[in-house]
Amino acid sequence: MAAAPQQFNPPQTCDDTSATTALAPDHAGESTGSGQAVEPNRATVPRGSQIDGQGGYLLARRRYQAGSIKLVGKKNKVSSLRWREDLVGPDGKIRRVRRETVLGSKRDFPTEKLARRRADVLLSRVNRNDYRPGKVVLFEDFVQRWREHVLVQQKPSSRVAANSHINHHLLGRFGKLRLDQIGQEDVQQFVTALGKNRTHHTVQNILGTLFSILKTARQWGYVVNEIRQSDLAISGSKPSRPGRFFTAEQVIAILDKANEPWRTMFTLQVMTGLRPGEVLGLSVDDLDFDSKQIFVRRSAWFSHLITPKTPNSIGAVPMPEQLEAILRVHLSGWVPNPKRLLFANRKGNPYSENNVVQRRLWPILDALKIPRCGMHAFRHAHATLSIASGASPKTVQEQLRHADPTTTMKMYVHGVASDQRRAANAVANQLLN
Repeated sequence: MAAAPQQFNPPQTCDDTSATTALAPDHAGESTGSGQAVEPNRATVPRGSQIDGQGGYLLARRRYQAGSIKLVGKKNKVSSLRWREDLVGPDGKIRRVRRETVLGSKRDFPTEKLARRRADVLLSRVNRNDYRPGKVVLFEDFVQRWREHVLVQQKPSSRVAANSHINHHLLGRFGKLRLDQIGQEDVQQFVTALGKNRTHHTVQNILGTLFSILKTARQWGYVVNEIRQSDLAISGSKPSRPGRFFTAEQVIAILDKANEPWRTMFTLQVMTGLRPGEVLGLSVDDLDFDSKQIFVRRSAWFSHLITPKTPNSIGAVPMPEQLEAILRVHLSGWVPNPKRLLFANRKGNPYSENNVVQRRLWPILDALKIPRCGMHAFRHAHATLSIASGASPKTVQEQLRHADPTTTMKMYVHGVASDQRRAANAVANQLLN
């Protein structure tokens, strides 16, 4: 007589209450036409199925989520989407939470089908085959990791600016919030408060740091809401100050009062339009008298040599004949230094831009009754004088090595009264003569 087959009872692989919560269905207990309850969000995987023959057993897992869409509000109704998502907490445990977001107004999505299309886009991430539970963490905790692994890779000047944004603005507003709690409305309120006493440009810079942090968090698998900078209303109560520039007469007067090597330094900058750091970081090896070019390969930041501002900044600019003669005279008395810098201090390091401005440029400006400004005014002067001399905006853009031509025309080219008067007179002559 054959023995009765032994019934196989698979072991329980997990009886943790947190795991049970994480596997709870969205609509458990829904009734079918036959009166039997169904669990539409559980996969139909037999509990006794093996995984790759290793003896493990599959637990029930979530299937495709459609989410729940409802109209909320009395007067201004909006479509609200609810769904469930697995999150990994700071303690490493997975928990399932209910998420909710506003899809749009009734005007945006007049029918449920249109709202469903938007919902499918938002839920595509949790419905992917390779979906993994997202991580949640406080903003201030993630910022510390971002500083240690991302910010340290940036230029020193960028690190100083980003740390200032974080310490003075971002941590105070978002520090105690989890990343997944920061939404579009929260950022808009933050922007509105900033704009009360700061310029539009300053607000944009602070937002740049915030969105860089959120982008990294999203790339690292943390749960971050979809926040679009283009949807923010950004203003500033303070008007942005226009960039300072020198007129041709002012440049001549400044060079006449400057001593060496400052006269050569200022002349080089105004004739080439180089950034202050690029001038201070030049090496004698960057001067090519045969091709009459100056190569930009590095920049100076305080006593450090770093890469130029952007990859587009690396390149060559022409060396005018007048500048060639001035540089040859400068090299005749040049004292060699270990870094072969064209302009080096007593320690053989690059000059600090702040020291050059405060100790060398400002005394000259004060003597000439010219308002104080920085070395960047020479770069602005080069752009303005080039346009006034008939150079095309494209030519000036290439000379300044800007990636965007609008930056050149908007930020670096300034109207000169005489040029504006000639242009206005030309228009009047065409109309009345």
